[in-house]
Amino acid sequence: MTRVLVVSSEPVGAQMAGPSIRALELARALSAHHEVSLAAPSPSEVDDPRIALVDAGFIDYDALSAAVAAADVVVAQELPARLLTRLPSLGTRFVADLYNPTVFEVLEAGRDKEPAARRRQQRNVALSAIAHLAAADHVVCASEKQRDLWLGVMAAAGLVDLDAYDVDPSLRSVIDVVPFGIPAVPPAAGEEPPIRARFPDIAPGDRVVLWGGGVWNWLDAETVVDAIGLLEEQRSGRGPRTHLVIMGMGRPSSERLDAMSSGDRFLAHLAASGLEGQLVHVNHGWVPYDERGGWLLESDVGISSHRDHLETRFAFRTRVLDYLWAGLPVVATRGDTLADLVESHGLGVTVPPQDPAALAAGLAAVLGDASRLAAAREAVRALAPAYRWDTSVLPLARFCAIPGGGPDRRVLRRTTLARYPLIVGETREALGVRGAVARVGRSVARAVRRH
Repeated sequence: MTRVLVVSSEPVGAQMAGPSIRALELARALSAHHEVSLAAPSPSEVDDPRIALVDAGFIDYDALSAAVAAADVVVAQELPARLLTRLPSLGTRFVADLYNPTVFEVLEAGRDKEPAARRRQQRNVALSAIAHLAAADHVVCASEKQRDLWLGVMAAAGLVDLDAYDVDPSLRSVIDVVPFGIPAVPPAAGEEPPIRARFPDIAPGDRVVLWGGGVWNWLDAETVVDAIGLLEEQRSGRGPRTHLVIMGMGRPSSERLDAMSSGDRFLAHLAASGLEGQLVHVNHGWVPYDERGGWLLESDVGISSHRDHLETRFAFRTRVLDYLWAGLPVVATRGDTLADLVESHGLGVTVPPQDPAALAAGLAAVLGDASRLAAAREAVRALAPAYRWDTSVLPLARFCAIPGGGPDRRVLRRTTLARYPLIVGETREALGVRGAVARVGRSVARAVRRH
């Protein structure tokens, strides 16, 4: 049985965002086929006897390196630059899980940085993506559109191996699709409805539109607030009210991500709307992963809204998968892969970006027509099994089971060397000069001990 190590850069436990959720669920799904360990920074916990937890984050380099060396295959969204270069000597095959289009996400995530820092971050992320592609024995991503993106990067970086191409002109054996998935067990309701317990101003007969995740720079929660206001105007005091519930504003993580203005901008917009606490309700914490099912089941519609930019084109909105899991109809802004899925399978309604009137009309069309609502729910239930984790993981499980050789590492060496000045600059920005010197010193000391 193959020894597989899944690496999470963020803690795994009660409260998780997309990256750690994906790492945990892939580990769970792979454990049906292989011997699986999961490396994650402290504090982490895994309530699954099939998975051995390794307490190791990126700053715990020696422990993480030892765990990688002990595995036959390591699956990671990211690995430290120096560990990537050591993979050939460790003899561990590497699967790069590039489900997140980082090269475009960084354009929005770093929008609030100073220009020089923003350019440095963009360059570092681009080099990191190339380095991971160069180091990988196999690559997985979340959609065919993402697969096209990474194939383009590979072609431009000289990473399309002719021998591999001659054997498999589709290169499916090199890079394949493993979508974000949903659990096999349907969500279960708790003892009391969590949304109305948290926000008692939502009456029993009122309708709930759920924003199922955080508010990030690349999303557009302001337009949803405006659409809710329009629905209330159109209601004119008759019929049930439509409420928007924001499921989370914080983000669980071992280290604070780049400060994004989106949260403050959204809260300012909400305050100016006059809808806060009346029709728009914000959970300023983060709903535990195992409790999110109750929030989903109490809702009538799941919503996904973003702006028209490059991140949108290649995104795979993981919150929409939760909507499918709970059988929720979806109202989504057009432009991303899952909005295309909503449209093609009749899972709800799609609308143009940044158009409050169109979004209000879409919500009204779904919520105001019982037959249409029922049809959308049925379509969601019919499609959901195709996205179960035990199905999504199969291409990855098959790769782990087949021994193979490693890729050409020359591009990896070049891109890794080019990243180091950028990494030092970002470390100095985050930790100050003293903190950066200390971190570089630890890296040098490890290198000296190894040689």
